Amino acid sequence: FGRLFSSIADQMGSTLELAAHSVNIKERLDFSCALFDGDGGLVANAHHIPVHLGAMGASVRALLRDAGDRMQPGDAWASNDPFHGGSHLPDVTVVSPVFLGMDRPVFFVASRGHHADIGGVSPGSLPPDATRLEQEGVLIPALRVVRDGRLEEDAIRAALGHGPWPAPDLRERLSDLRAPVAANQAGRPQLDLLAARY
Repeated sequence: FGRLFSSIADQMGSTLELAAHSVNIKERLDFSCALFDGDGGLVANAHHIPVHLGAMGASVRALLRDAGDRMQPGDAWASNDPFHGGSHLPDVTVVSPVFLGMDRPVFFVASRGHHADIGGVSPGSLPPDATRLEQEGVLIPALRVVRDGRLEEDAIRAALGHGPWPAPDLRERLSDLRAPVAANQAGRPQLDLLAARY
């Protein structure tokens, strides 16, 4: 079962790499994918970036705490909050619940990727002289980015365009959010198949 779960995370990573727009994700491979249980505990991960994998569970648990009662099948939620499992603002985590026909999520699939720019006072969202978090970019605490299988473009644009230093090139940001959504959508049916088989 460990190998089965790990292979799902590997397939998610391949999907994320192929679908991404950002050079950080596509060429530097600065991303990670993993599976979590219904409480946000790590089940399996692919061999990606260790700092992502060490903190992603905290992101899943924070989203479960902040949005758990609002999560529905077909959803995906995004966060980059460094106070709740995020590493730094350019690393955006997308989490999708997997219900398997139950009333609450049985699993979560999650993908984290380093976006090229999430706003802030300098390009790349890594200003060395920042003294406040918003100078690094846009903070996304818990945002539903997919509802009923459809990308919530208006909500994403509003979130990324918020604050004194909003994210530039929203078209590219949307493209890089579609990639982890696609990765999660690749993992979710694999868990459905495992549950149906075993």
